[in-house]
Amino acid sequence: MALFEFSCTKCDHEFEQLIFQGESPVCPSCKGTKLIKKWSLPSKPGSNDKNGFCDTNLPPCNPNCCKIPSNIRK
Repeated sequence: MALFEFSCTKCDHEFEQLIFQGESPVCPSCKGTKLIKKWSLPSKPGSNDKNGFCDTNLPPCNPNCCKIPSNIRK
């Protein structure tokens, strides 16, 4: 099972879908099956974790990153 990003060639709808082995993705908007798999980066384990697993050598991973003081987070 994996989470993929797709763009439908029929209606241009962009979406994410969890795909299990042997399944074929379908556009949730128009039920089209001609899809383009988009490039996406996997998330880093612990990148959203408040327990300090973020790599301190990298910039904040998102607006709620544990490296941003809690009084500044969105």
